[in-house]
Amino acid sequence: MSENKKDDNSLNEYQENMGSNDSSFGNNVDGKKEIKNLQSVHYQQKIDELNDLLEKEKEKSLRLQADYQNLEKQTVDRINAREDKIILNFLTVYEDFIRAKDAYEKEGANVDNLNGIIKNMESILGNYEVKPIETEGRKFDPKLHEVIQEIEDNDHEEGTIMKEIAKGYIIRNEVMKYSKVCVSKKIIKE
Repeated sequence: MSENKKDDNSLNEYQENMGSNDSSFGNNVDGKKEIKNLQSVHYQQKIDELNDLLEKEKEKSLRLQADYQNLEKQTVDRINAREDKIILNFLTVYEDFIRAKDAYEKEGANVDNLNGIIKNMESILGNYEVKPIETEGRKFDPKLHEVIQEIEDNDHEEGTIMKEIAKGYIIRNEVMKYSKVCVSKKIIKE
C-alpha cells in the first residue's frame, strides 16, 4: 500500500473513531474544523516532503549537468591535443615539400605539380585554422618568436626580426610552433 493511501486511511480511521465516540461529531462545527486542520497539516507535510525531494533532484540534476560539461570539455581538449600532434607532424611534411620545391626551383625544374600539392596542404591547414606567424620586419614578440641569434645592426630598431630561420604556426589563436628568428641588436660603441 502506498504512503498516501496509508495516510488517507489513518485520517479516515481518525474521523470514524471521532464520529463513533461523539455522535454529534459530524454535525459539530468544531469537529469539522479539526478535521480540516488535520487535513491541512497532512497536506502541508506532503507538500514539504515533495518540495524537499524536488530540491534534491534539482541539485542532482545540476551536478550531473556540470559533470557532463566537464567531460565534454576534457574530451574536446583531448581530441584537440591529438589533432594538434597530427597537424604538427603534417607541418613537418608540408615544410619538406616547400624545401623540395625551392631546391628544384633553383635547379630550374618545373615545380607546378609541387605547387599544386602545397596548395592542397595549405587548404587542409586552413581548415584546421592553422596560420603562419608573421616575422620579418616585425618587432620580436616572446609569445610568438624564439630568438636563435642576435645580429648587430644600427639601421633597425633593436629587437626587429631580421631573418626567419624556421617558420612558426598558430592554431585556433594559440601558438603550436614558435618561429625561430634572428633579431637586430644595436652596436655598442666604446
